[in-house]
Amino acid sequence: MKQIIVNLKTKKYNIVISQSENDFFTALEKAVKANTFFVITDKNVEKLHLKYFTDLLKQKGFNFKTAVINAGEIGKNIKSLSFLYDKALEAGIDRKSCAVALGGGVVGDVAGFFAATYMRGINYIQVPTTLLAMTDSSVGGKTAVNIKGGKNIAGVFYQPDLVWINSAFLSTLTERHIKNGLAEIIKYAFTFDKKFYDYLSDMLENGTVPPKDFDYIIYQSCSYKARVVEKDEKEITGLRAVLNFGHTFAHALETATKYKKFLHGEAVAIGMLFAIKLSLELRICKPETYKEVENLLQKADFILSTKNNARQLLSLMKKDKKSIDGNIKFILIKDIGKTVSTYVKDNVVLNVLKDFAGENK
Repeated sequence: MKQIIVNLKTKKYNIVISQSENDFFTALEKAVKANTFFVITDKNVEKLHLKYFTDLLKQKGFNFKTAVINAGEIGKNIKSLSFLYDKALEAGIDRKSCAVALGGGVVGDVAGFFAATYMRGINYIQVPTTLLAMTDSSVGGKTAVNIKGGKNIAGVFYQPDLVWINSAFLSTLTERHIKNGLAEIIKYAFTFDKKFYDYLSDMLENGTVPPKDFDYIIYQSCSYKARVVEKDEKEITGLRAVLNFGHTFAHALETATKYKKFLHGEAVAIGMLFAIKLSLELRICKPETYKEVENLLQKADFILSTKNNARQLLSLMKKDKKSIDGNIKFILIKDIGKTVSTYVKDNVVLNVLKDFAGENK
């Protein structure tokens, strides 16, 4: 078992990385005192893991109710929230109950938002089942749903009481969904640690992640994120913004393609290449750094181009939560492990976007 304690000003919670159910229940009994667990999952995870998880609760004598939302970004909306409120009330979920986010990033975001707002807030725990959720979205307390105009526009910071990461869940993922999580892991290497970059570069020589490496890269990723969240829980000082490297472009791309063409990590991979191109354009980084970023993304076998309209993407990026008065703020790279946060003029952004879309040819 590996354990990371997230120490915040208002609370602290554990990230338990273990395939042992006993480790989970030991941590659970310390984290929450609940009369009933409200297990929230999606239609894909329902088939794969819901019975396993509820059987665990049953064996320990816990009461539980379940709710299933649509899988993918189409389930990450206010309609799903409304469904959960009604389902919870009907099931008798009260303030002494505990919500469980059993699934990937979408489930975690929606279930967290539900927990933050149902009866003005109830306990909740994260049990991520995807690599992306294990290494990124289950940690840090960001919850949100999408609206028509953009991704994660409606949301709230609300920290879980426990995160249980069981890498055995990853055995049911497709290669595409493993790569989806790998993008966020690579992000940590670019923004925090040259040694981690070198480790990932060696690991990906064959283009895949060996199962023996999962627990280590999960632990490293969660450690980076936990330390940042401790220092800037709600993105007030700006330190936490480093976690958004590649995301300003990615969210615009996901919105432009109506969440149907790219998984989140796939969009982030393209977004990271866009950000390093922007870094090079502004002479913030050297060509060698650009090449290091591009090489690792290529080793991971990501698609690194898009033909979406440059002006549409610019317009969507100007609506990003980090933009102020229509000025777009980016996390850019000076060197592997070193970042800078800066506003970039529209004409510069548009020019690089046009290069990306092939409009300057």
